[in-house]
Amino acid sequence: MLVQRPTTIIVGLDGSPASRGAFEQALVLAGSMRGRLVAVAVVPGLGGLERIGRERERRELVRPYEEALAEAGEAAANAGLPLKKVLETGEVFERLVDVAEGEDASLMVLGDARRTYMERVLLGRNVAKVIGYSPCDVLVVPEGTTLDFSKVVTAVDGSRQSLAAAGRALGLCAAYGGALSIVSVLDVPVDRHLIYGIFEDIKRKALVATAAVVKAAKAQAVDAVVELREGSPYRAIATFAQELGAGCLVLGSYGKSGLRRLMLGSVAERVLALASCPVLVVKVHPGDVEPALELDDG
Repeated sequence: MLVQRPTTIIVGLDGSPASRGAFEQALVLAGSMRGRLVAVAVVPGLGGLERIGRERERRELVRPYEEALAEAGEAAANAGLPLKKVLETGEVFERLVDVAEGEDASLMVLGDARRTYMERVLLGRNVAKVIGYSPCDVLVVPEGTTLDFSKVVTAVDGSRQSLAAAGRALGLCAAYGGALSIVSVLDVPVDRHLIYGIFEDIKRKALVATAAVVKAAKAQAVDAVVELREGSPYRAIATFAQELGAGCLVLGSYGKSGLRRLMLGSVAERVLALASCPVLVVKVHPGDVEPALELDDG
């Protein structure tokens, strides 16, 4: 299962091809998980028009979002799935998060339009804000991609967040019969021969963390392999997933307390800007008490 509690999936819609693609993937997930779908369209910038009585302009601005919800309703009906439709106005990330909290959502699904790398960094900040504030995991589906759990990649650095993501990735592989590839990136910015001791310590910690995931995978009868790479973490992770032809990349993220870190250009945000497959960002909140994978530091 993608999530452990009863599944409510929030999908953000804006009428774009990227959001339509995200909704298609959410339909597939909801069908396989017997989940409940809530489609949310948020119309930005209506406040000024409403204050000055520009009703015609207001209707024109709202129409594409209403049409997106209607289209989603038809697709859900054809798939035999119930759908709750919500039309909101205001700041996009705030309204999406509000609905997710009100619906006790298990997962939020967002589309990501194809752009240049810099455009995706600059224009993807709404996605970053949603991830930062979201009470639940967030699945980001790049335009034109398909979610596939037969090849799952997760990035592990030994942190609580990355181990929680690895645990979620294992659950996906166990539920859908997939194989797991674990990548750990040794981020040493200078010649490793000049700082051999530091490099070996980083490598040892990476091996301990990835070994814990492999051990857990064996216990769940999931095929798992480990890849150690050197270099910039976000580029190495995105490149590895692309080389493998991954159908899903699973990353860890902080809860609300980590928003500042996320918005300042975290590995997760930069991977999202480069990713060629859907990315599941697993939220770990400060109050969470469920244990991560156990590290055996011997």
